[in-house]
Amino acid sequence: MQFRILIAAALLIALLLVLLVLLVATDTALSVWAQLKQAPLWLQVGYGLLVAVISMASILLLWRFLRPRKKSRADSETGGTEKIDEARLEQDILDAAESGIEIEDALRELEDKRLRSAGGKIYVAVCGEVSAGKSSLVSAILPDAQIETDPRAGTTTEVTRYRWKSPSGDQVIIADLPGFNIDENAEAREECLRAHLVIFLCDGDITSSQASQLEELKRFEKPIVLALNKADRYTDDELKQVLEHLRSRSALPAQNVVAISTGGFEESDSDQEADQVRPSRIEPLIQAMQAHLDQDIELMESLRETSVLLLANEKLQLARQRHLDQEARALVQRYSRRAIVGALAAVAPGSDLIIQGVLASQLLKELSGLYGVQVRDLEVDSFLQLAEGKIRNMSAITLAIAGNALKAFPGIGTLTGGLVHAVAYGMIFDSLGKAAAKSLASRGELRPVPAARDFEELMHENLESGVVRFARLALEQKGNGKDS
Repeated sequence: MQFRILIAAALLIALLLVLLVLLVATDTALSVWAQLKQAPLWLQVGYGLLVAVISMASILLLWRFLRPRKKSRADSETGGTEKIDEARLEQDILDAAESGIEIEDALRELEDKRLRSAGGKIYVAVCGEVSAGKSSLVSAILPDAQIETDPRAGTTTEVTRYRWKSPSGDQVIIADLPGFNIDENAEAREECLRAHLVIFLCDGDITSSQASQLEELKRFEKPIVLALNKADRYTDDELKQVLEHLRSRSALPAQNVVAISTGGFEESDSDQEADQVRPSRIEPLIQAMQAHLDQDIELMESLRETSVLLLANEKLQLARQRHLDQEARALVQRYSRRAIVGALAAVAPGSDLIIQGVLASQLLKELSGLYGVQVRDLEVDSFLQLAEGKIRNMSAITLAIAGNALKAFPGIGTLTGGLVHAVAYGMIFDSLGKAAAKSLASRGELRPVPAARDFEELMHENLESGVVRFARLALEQKGNGKDS
């Protein structure tokens, strides 16, 4: 209520100030106007021109700062994406290696970039979903190449490269990719990013999945030719409508959307009739490819290098994330052992299963330090309180299941409360640490409510399948009598 009153008072004061400025400006303007009416004509005209010049200059200056910035040549050459300096990336890779991070994937991308740049060849990636006719297209371009084709879906299962000499004499490497899905086939996506030119093949209207794949490729602004295969199945009017629709749907330039027929065999419906041979007609695609090769090969190489550097940086970040995840898992495991040892050492465990609050707080703070995230004590306390509330609701079943798991081990004798509690503590700290690590890694902060939900899910998973593992760990610690 007090906050709303302060806001209202601030608004009232601001309105009064605006009114005061308006009154002063009006009074000044009227006074100047009255004096100008009595002044000579040359002074009136000169004063008016001066006011007009100052007003125009102010408007132009304001427009210069507020207008949308035009894309510069440098932006165009990098595709409008984040520009990565190769020397800086190499230094980041060296720093990562010193931290024990696996850098092989990122280094391999940089080495491949150098080899391709030195070779002077043009790399073209042929992609599309299964059964679109990618292998048949390569067969049509390179009739002597040994390519396996099959009317059944999914013949191409790995990236296959072939050499081709363009009509202008350019040496071209064509990569035939497996059925392309950006979200599922990382190899196909990466080969597209390494290429100078991408041929996106479809055999009809593009699906929502294909549209999203095109958008991902267009993000790097490298040349894309959308080729409609099996165009011989359409009438002239139908083909014109389909092409117009594809141009509109893909938002590609008109010259980058072409109709082709890769040929092959048309399976007969009858066992007595032979399969029909469909002739190939790929000239529109060859012309579109050649137009890009003739237009600006230096720009294509610049765009390719930019996308490969982004790919190398992407792999470096993934390696960093994997390293952090491994460190987090080791940290959580270490604290789970400490929690088990603490429970075994307790003479009379309390009813509160988060009784080791200090240990839990240390775990969360070490995890936040590992991920480089500033976490406030309030967030830690809030998360632990939420987790404690969820544990209270399942404490009885937690101890019961832990006790039943221990019965599976022969020779233990009478079950002690400390041993059962130790198993429960191990599961709690494992779930607590993993939930916090997930929040820190995915959100960049410790969000108590989502993390508490993840904690509850992880606890249920441990109750279903992880009890035996923690029972073995508790027995190991009980036998050792020390914190490992």
